[in-house]
Amino acid sequence: MLRVGILGCGGIAAKIADALKGNKKVVIAGVASRERNKAKKFAAAHCPDATVFTGYEKLAASDEIDLIYIATPNTYHYEHAIMCIKEYKNILVEKPFAMSKAEVDSIFFEAKNRNVFVAEAMWTSYTPLHKKVLEWLDEGKIGAVKYVTANLGYDISNVARLNSPVLGGGSYLDLGVYTTNFALSFMGDDIKVSRVFARQISSGIDRDTSYSMESEDGSILGNFYVTMCANTDKMGVIVGEKGKIIADNVNNFRKITLLTTDDKIVEEIDAGEDYLLGYAHEFEACADAIKKGLIQAPDMPWSRTIKIAQINDAVRSMM
Repeated sequence: MLRVGILGCGGIAAKIADALKGNKKVVIAGVASRERNKAKKFAAAHCPDATVFTGYEKLAASDEIDLIYIATPNTYHYEHAIMCIKEYKNILVEKPFAMSKAEVDSIFFEAKNRNVFVAEAMWTSYTPLHKKVLEWLDEGKIGAVKYVTANLGYDISNVARLNSPVLGGGSYLDLGVYTTNFALSFMGDDIKVSRVFARQISSGIDRDTSYSMESEDGSILGNFYVTMCANTDKMGVIVGEKGKIIADNVNNFRKITLLTTDDKIVEEIDAGEDYLLGYAHEFEACADAIKKGLIQAPDMPWSRTIKIAQINDAVRSMM
């Protein structure tokens, strides 16, 4: 059983703790906050058997914990990741993994030197339907990929952290990492950003971002859009020479559909109840990898996180 410690008691941490209740491979063994009362309330509501730690340092140093899930605001990921690694703790870091490629490189450098497992909590990549789409592509079901598009939007502009530059807010860092991961998964890693348009407020926070990418050889084009001002259809489409694949809800596939070039359905798979348990897959993958002595998650290797960070830097520099 992998004993997980949650570092940071915000909304996403609560979803994670709830998703892991009753899991046979993973247990929430500890929770930590700077404020003891906050950690106690969190534990009581979501994981009553977990040990409560006052201060992140105590969680990082605890022998009761095998892996620490870092769920603090974006701008603190680097600091907390390095702190945990120096205590030889395995970590799973909430997306975006860090604020720049330089920070990402530094985290992996420290982890490699200490032989510590590190992974990005890009939960979509660990889910069965995401893997099924990759299988369809490997089997040549739609032939060579020519075009990829995805959008992700929620009406969440009133969320305080999303409007704070200090906390790494904005639509792209919160949502764009999903569409970028979608692009890399199905366009390949050899892609570049070609165009960016962002609607920004005076603080520099982007409320909406539209961006285009293409493969280095120009054979695949991709268009992507994210917003924190409206609920979009959240669809992703992969168009190939012999057909296309539609993913319903790109940050947690509800359903995937394989179609011919004239839109006849060849195969359709619904996530069913697994849709509500999606967060568990990434933790189970971490448990399996650590048991095997790996320091990377096969479903989300360091090379993918580095490439996402590189694209993040490019998108933000072009806003």
